[in-house]
Amino acid sequence: MRLRSPTPIWICAVFSFAGVSTSRGAAHAADEGMTYFETHIRPLLAGRCYACHSEGAKKSKGGLLLDRSEGWSSGGSSGPAVIPGDVEASLLIEAVRYTAPGLQMPPNEPLPPDEIERLEQWVRMGAPAPRQDTVSGITPRDDPSDPIAGRDHWAFRPLTEPQPPAVGMADWPRSAIDSFVLARLESAKLRPAPDADRRTLVRRVYFQLIGLPPTPRQVSAFLVDDRPDALERLVDTLLNSPQFGERWGRHWLDLARYADSNGLDENFLYREAWRYRNWVIDAVNADIPFDRFALEQIAGDLLPYNSIEQRDRQRIAAGFLVIGPKVLLGVDPEAQRMDVADEQLDTIGRTFLGQTIGCARCHDHKFDPIPTADYYALAGILTSTEVMERRYMLGEQRVMERLVGLGPDGVDSNAAYERYWRDRPGMLERREDARSALKLLRDDDAAVLEAFSGEHADAVAEGAIDPGRPIEARIEAQEALLAELDSAIDSPPVIPPRAMIPSDRREPADEHIRLAGQSDRPGESVPRGFPRVISEAAAAIPGEQSGRLELGFWLTDRERGAGRLTARVLANRVWHHLIGTGIVRTADNFGRTGEAPSHPELLDHLAGQLIDSGWSIKSLVRQIILSRTFAMSSDHDESGHAIDPENRLLWRAHRRRLGPESLRDAMLSVAGGLDLTPMDSTVWYLGDQATSVGDNKNRRRTDFPCRSVYLPVIRNDLPEVFDVFNFADPHATTGMRPRTMVATQGLFLLNDDSVMDAAEATARRLLAEEASSDPEALAISLFERVLNTRATEEDRDALLTFVHEMETRPIASGGPVPRLQAWSMACHALFASSRFQMLE
Repeated sequence: MRLRSPTPIWICAVFSFAGVSTSRGAAHAADEGMTYFETHIRPLLAGRCYACHSEGAKKSKGGLLLDRSEGWSSGGSSGPAVIPGDVEASLLIEAVRYTAPGLQMPPNEPLPPDEIERLEQWVRMGAPAPRQDTVSGITPRDDPSDPIAGRDHWAFRPLTEPQPPAVGMADWPRSAIDSFVLARLESAKLRPAPDADRRTLVRRVYFQLIGLPPTPRQVSAFLVDDRPDALERLVDTLLNSPQFGERWGRHWLDLARYADSNGLDENFLYREAWRYRNWVIDAVNADIPFDRFALEQIAGDLLPYNSIEQRDRQRIAAGFLVIGPKVLLGVDPEAQRMDVADEQLDTIGRTFLGQTIGCARCHDHKFDPIPTADYYALAGILTSTEVMERRYMLGEQRVMERLVGLGPDGVDSNAAYERYWRDRPGMLERREDARSALKLLRDDDAAVLEAFSGEHADAVAEGAIDPGRPIEARIEAQEALLAELDSAIDSPPVIPPRAMIPSDRREPADEHIRLAGQSDRPGESVPRGFPRVISEAAAAIPGEQSGRLELGFWLTDRERGAGRLTARVLANRVWHHLIGTGIVRTADNFGRTGEAPSHPELLDHLAGQLIDSGWSIKSLVRQIILSRTFAMSSDHDESGHAIDPENRLLWRAHRRRLGPESLRDAMLSVAGGLDLTPMDSTVWYLGDQATSVGDNKNRRRTDFPCRSVYLPVIRNDLPEVFDVFNFADPHATTGMRPRTMVATQGLFLLNDDSVMDAAEATARRLLAEEASSDPEALAISLFERVLNTRATEEDRDALLTFVHEMETRPIASGGPVPRLQAWSMACHALFASSRFQMLE
């Protein structure tokens, strides 16, 4: 029996989170809103409404303009069309629902339900739209999609080689990074915060590098290490730990929209997705140079190899292109082909380039220098790539993710496996016919059997229709055939080792511009290539190849490709994860609707260092984490806050909350229940339908004691701890997770069984491992174990008072609360505290 405790001060603290900036969450929400508008609303308005309700229309019906934000705000003759945040009060929604008397839009036929739902969701989000008068177009004198003029935008300029600036506090910087940061602070009349104390620093370093808390012994070892390079030694140890790849590989999996299921309309299981996940973790641990890391994910199946093992690793890496969500039902094949390429293109654009290239599918980009022709130049590379295949699934042939066998005989074994499932319906029918033939034999109806065997020869044994044989022998022959069929049907081949792997189409081809983005309205053909804002020279793509190899090299080519932009984006992501916010806060958007860098010279310095190191992510992580900027305390300062309330200039360290993976892993680690053994599939027990529908009662499990990076990521059914604590949306690229502080998070920590189980296990461990049973010693040890801190006298007294009250409080049976239960409650209180959840 578990008892609920009165709410101690640590549990109250879970709702406060003092010192955490909410402006970053607002910025993220704004970026999400803009993405939603560009992806779903602008194309819808352009295709359905602009003919009658735009500046370009010969006559604006009802005076309503839907090509500008003030148009729907002020509305037409019937009043405002959109009330941001209020779906039911918005006239536009009434009109498209056909519920407004005398006002139905479009007038000829209603919109499809999914388009109405998108408009409703947009209004519910507050009707986000660009901060620009015209939504549908711009004047010819100011064409933002012009790729030549667009090269002036800071993100597309060549990398500079800035020298560390001179600073007044010359003894403060430890590296060039610190000089760039300090120069900005001094120009704003700000001073950097003091260094964090060593306990805070060691906890920060452990969580940031491996996503786990240090043990009390590890904290103690760092505290007594007085060597000048103690921090460097610790950082190098953690960089070489296998847990580094599990922490930092997860950052990439967010970008790769990793999941163990398809999601969307048909949430089929991606049974082999784990191979790509583990490849990412291994690649990060091996510090594979990022240019190679990128190349293998774009074109690993096309690269040369020296062994079958190398071939398979490279093929598995290319699962990056296959693993995205796909609409599987009721889609025209050509439309599906374009939609899949669009999803891949949008992922590549945001992940590597920080660009919303997908916004140019229906029209020239309204803000960034990406004309529609450049979109389809890239799209041609991806529509020339095959990531789906017809495969037997749930009783019928379906278009599913492409799977290829691994190992020396992988292709043959995979073909045999698929052939079995393709032929199985016919085998089942043949078995039923064989049973009918056996019945006819036993009834000894020779004439009927002869006629039946003429129609179903493959279901009747050769010896069963020989009139010269005894009937017993004929029945025995038919029974033998039936047993052979039973064995073949009931003993399917073992699922062979295979992976989600793309391939070039047999006949790669350039793509046609699709008018208004509609797959059935082809326009002129565009040669396959790359965005002209980055590349002046035309791409040299062989006609018989997709162009993925060229794309993979181009993404990191500093001289002739996108290397300078890719390096800026990647350096900014590393900074974002280590420091708490990016130099460019809109980490997935380096375009004109994104934010400019707070420290442009520092960003170019980091990007240059990344390239010069041979694209080593570990090297860049090491440089940043050994900087004095990283080591600052997060202490609040009124004067600093008054000048720079959002801490954009980095006068102190950002406080941030642990992500759901670190939160769960830390509780398991403290409880002694975390198994650090890497895992393969954690969805093997699920059926082909990944979610619990129909007769499938299985649901993804979260009870594995493994690290959270290995837990199932089922689209539309995330583990509860992921769902509550702002896990990445697995349907889309996520370089910057949302940051919310809501009551459900506190309620989860107070009530979830996994948290209470970890608390009880921690208490058992505490009581079993501590040599002294003295309550004060136990309290001190508990703070060390859970919070990596030394308990103050106030902390100790409050905890001991609480434990004493619990141990003396009567329960339903009439006796006092057991000692273990009281200490479990104390552990639970610490887990639920902001001090456990927050990284100072």
